[in-house]
Amino acid sequence: MVKEAFNKLSDDKKKTIIKCGIAEFSKKSYSEASTDEITKNSGISKGILFHYFGSKKDFYCFCLEQALEKLNAEPTHEPGANDFYEIIFSFMEEKISLCREFPEEMQFVNMAARESNSQVLEHKNAVLVKFMIKAKEKSAQVMKRAVTALNLKNTNTEKIIDAFNLYTGAIINKYLEMYKEKPDMFFQKTDEIKDEIKEYLDYLLYGVVKGDRK
Repeated sequence: MVKEAFNKLSDDKKKTIIKCGIAEFSKKSYSEASTDEITKNSGISKGILFHYFGSKKDFYCFCLEQALEKLNAEPTHEPGANDFYEIIFSFMEEKISLCREFPEEMQFVNMAARESNSQVLEHKNAVLVKFMIKAKEKSAQVMKRAVTALNLKNTNTEKIIDAFNLYTGAIINKYLEMYKEKPDMFFQKTDEIKDEIKEYLDYLLYGVVKGDRK
């Protein structure tokens, strides 16, 4: 729980403390991360850190929420794409751009997803689930817009949207699992991954779209 005293700090000081926390947690497991290192780099004492947040666990989860907020930020404008693939890949590029902009936040979330320390496990899982639900809701909105751009056969549109969400979710998870130990490789292979995703989606589109496939 964030104490009122922390909220009364200047924005710059709050950002410094959060940044130092994310930097430490992005490099080490929960048990290995040092609050001494965090407080030294942020210019406060350990007692003050715990006064603001209560415990290392609460500070960890607060930093995790802050990292996820940045990585799931809403775009400043809606993309103007109106093609099925343009809409999907525009959304994908938007997410990749945020990961590139906030590499320590991305690494922290990657570390947190694999964190198994019993002291923080339940709390951090609750934070991750909350943001996963929000991310799935956003993905569903994007997929609905993308599917609407298709020339569909006379069939159940809602079920097609659900099918695409399940299918693309499985494809993305394949690559996240493949590169979980080397996230930088994911960015290096973005074009290759997009080509493969398009190939997979073409399999699903066959028999759904009217007319010839391009």
